[in-house]
Order: sequence, then C-alpha cells, then structure tokens
Amino acid sequence: MSSLRALKAQILVDGEDLVIDEADVARIRESLPSTGVIAREDLGVLTEMRAEARAVCAAFDQLFFPAFKKYILADGKISLEEQFLLLRVLYGGGGVDEAERQFLRELRRDALEVSPEFERIYAEAMRAT
Repeated sequence: MSSLRALKAQILVDGEDLVIDEADVARIRESLPSTGVIAREDLGVLTEMRAEARAVCAAFDQLFFPAFKKYILADGKISLEEQFLLLRVLYGGGGVDEAERQFLRELRRDALEVSPEFERIYAEAMRAT
C-alpha cells in the first residue's frame, strides 16, 4: 500500500472529518516524491480523496489539477482511459464545480487533439451549474 493511501485513511475519517484543509495538503506534499512527478497510483489516490471529501481547500486543487493535467496530456491527447478518469473527477463528488470547469478549459486549450467524446464531456460540464 502506498504511503499516500495510508495518509488518505488518516485525513478522510468517515463520520469525523471529510474536509481536506491546508494542514492536510502539507502532509500530502510530504508523502509525494520530491521530483514533482506523481505516480499513477498516487494520482488515483488523490482523485479518490477529491471525490470523497465534502470540501477541499484551494491548496489541494493547486496540487491536484496540475498533476492530473500533466498525466492526462503526457502525449498531448486525451485517451478513452483518461476520459474515464476525468469523468470520475468531475462527477465523483456529485457535481461539477468551478475549479473542475477551469481545469476542463485548460485541458481543452492545451491538448494537441481532443475527441468528440471529450467535446461532449466538456459541453455537459459547462452546462452543469
């Protein structure tokens, strides 16, 4: 089990604390490699954390979204598997929030190629309020 998965269990304690605050983000950063490259497994745990938390602070989003974007756009395209991960992020917590909409705008702008499926995901997320 990754150290981040163990930390997730400490940070998101069901029935007690489902909020990721600045202190939690500091602990998360300490668990990640100093190289700045986040492994696929750790990115999955961060995705779960964002979906399961009732609220996240801006510092978490500032850590999460750039890492997620780097992973998704590694080859300049958004694959079907990456679209699935994207849907988990967008709808895992219930609805699409403004940070997620901004993330989608950046993905769409920076991707070398987007699929019709991504365009549908994008359009739907922009309609959601």
